[in-house]
Amino acid sequence: MFKSIQWKIVIIYFLLVFLAMVIVGAIIITQLEQYHQDNLIETLDKEAQLLSVQIRNINPVGAPDIQRVIERWYEVSLSPQIREVYVLSTERLILGSNVQGANDSYIADILGTDPPTVLHSSLTGKKETEVVKNENGEMHIMDYAFPVKNASNQVEKIIYMRAGMMGVRATLDKAKNILTSATLLALIITVILGSLLARSITGPIKEVTSKAEKMAEGDFDHRLEVKSTDEIGQLTQMFNYLTGKLKLTLGEIESEKGKMEAILTYMTDGVIAVNTDGNIIHANPAAIRLLGIKHSDMHEAKLEELFATVNIDMSVSKIKKHPTNEEMIIQIGDTILNMETAAFKSEQKKTLGYILVFQDITEQHKLETMRKEYVANVSHELRTPLTTVRSYVETLLEGAIDQKELAVDFLTVVNSEAERMTRLVKDLLLLSKLDYQQTQWNKIQFSLEKIIDETVKKLDIPIKQKGHTLTVKKMSPLPLFDGDKDRIEQVILNIVSNAIKYTPDKGEIEVITGYSDGKASIVVKDNGIGIPENDMPRIFERFYRVDKSRARELGGTGLGLSIARQIIEAHKGQIEISSTHGKGTTVTILLPA
Repeated sequence: MFKSIQWKIVIIYFLLVFLAMVIVGAIIITQLEQYHQDNLIETLDKEAQLLSVQIRNINPVGAPDIQRVIERWYEVSLSPQIREVYVLSTERLILGSNVQGANDSYIADILGTDPPTVLHSSLTGKKETEVVKNENGEMHIMDYAFPVKNASNQVEKIIYMRAGMMGVRATLDKAKNILTSATLLALIITVILGSLLARSITGPIKEVTSKAEKMAEGDFDHRLEVKSTDEIGQLTQMFNYLTGKLKLTLGEIESEKGKMEAILTYMTDGVIAVNTDGNIIHANPAAIRLLGIKHSDMHEAKLEELFATVNIDMSVSKIKKHPTNEEMIIQIGDTILNMETAAFKSEQKKTLGYILVFQDITEQHKLETMRKEYVANVSHELRTPLTTVRSYVETLLEGAIDQKELAVDFLTVVNSEAERMTRLVKDLLLLSKLDYQQTQWNKIQFSLEKIIDETVKKLDIPIKQKGHTLTVKKMSPLPLFDGDKDRIEQVILNIVSNAIKYTPDKGEIEVITGYSDGKASIVVKDNGIGIPENDMPRIFERFYRVDKSRARELGGTGLGLSIARQIIEAHKGQIEISSTHGKGTTVTILLPA
């Protein structure tokens, strides 16, 4: 309850009014008490002066005269507070008094105590007053001593009066009661007004607090009502303005966050963020996929532990030593990754962590390897026949040309090697044109069935030489096809030639044609040597040979299948190969017709 600012304000106002009333009351009571004392002293002084005039010339031996004067004076006195009046000699002997039986006695005997202190001062010629208090510390009696001097200005008598202060006390008590009542009333009014004032302040604050709670829950649509133009109203206006700006800012942040999340989620490069302690604070799906780890392993994992699962020694300390933006190549299984690191910092340039970006360069690496192999293969394929031609030509130049039969044999070999180089160069030029889409296609409408029949006829001699059985099965009529007749014939000739070459003598070869779902299919099956499973993924690579020595003996360049695939794909078709090592190979060509 007292934690509320409303009650704090009420309590503060209460204490302020209470202290003010107490201080004011204390001052009033003090001043009132002093006023009544001064008034009583003034009264006593007047009465004493009046009495002194009457008794100044009376000789002390004429005490009865003093007594009569006192009695007359007391009867006409206007001060009911005066209870006792004594006229004393300098020896404190009572010369006259309104107290019966007090005459001719010493004042100490009458009072039963030592002479009042005011009598000591009066003997020196000074008027003196003293307030006597009772056991409760309340004002009880005021003692007053007035010196009566003779013509020589010497004290010859003392007028000693005792006045009751009950009236003063009653007046002060009444004043205290009035002040207490006024204080209570003022405090009640203060509590009421303070509560109303506090509510006028805390009400808008509570509304702002409630609105702030809703804002924390994401609700920015409610606006506060501005009820005044004072500071509270200005605060309300500013809060409404802040709400609008905050909603706009959060919307922009949410939009940017959504963009960043979408970018990080769907980007192909892997991104991992770690803090300076090595704890992973973010990893996108690409990083999880590239590193080959489980998403659950990323939760509260450390960088060292994460890379340890893929057998890579990596830590934040190594990243700190590693120059920014310098590439690092790491390999995880068959995947080759290029990793770059960068530090992200606060506005004060303090390093908060590091970003690791992973790029899958497996394909680039393979392409680079293939390029190197391609250059090496081209060089090798050209160097071998060139070496043969050069050696045979040198032999002829050294005199073998005079031996006709030997010269003819040498020239035949030279011609064969030249033809081989010509075929290789032609295939390379064709591949280059296909790669850069510079091939000029001579597209016409022709019959695929007729092309297949002509191809079989062209290969009749090598078929008979090896004793193969080649069967053509037409499962359904093939429609006319729009395409480059010579290139399609080149593909079919290459596929059937390969079947003949890589099938042992007296093998069986089938060419099966058909049409279904808008596609013409040409299937070439053989029961030859087949292709090992490990070689299947690379069968369409340039210069790739399953059995290099045998392929070269059979006159192959290693480019036939690569050319065939590019020609078929240029005609929006597909070519697929399935094979079992030692049992045979099946090549399927699908063309849209």
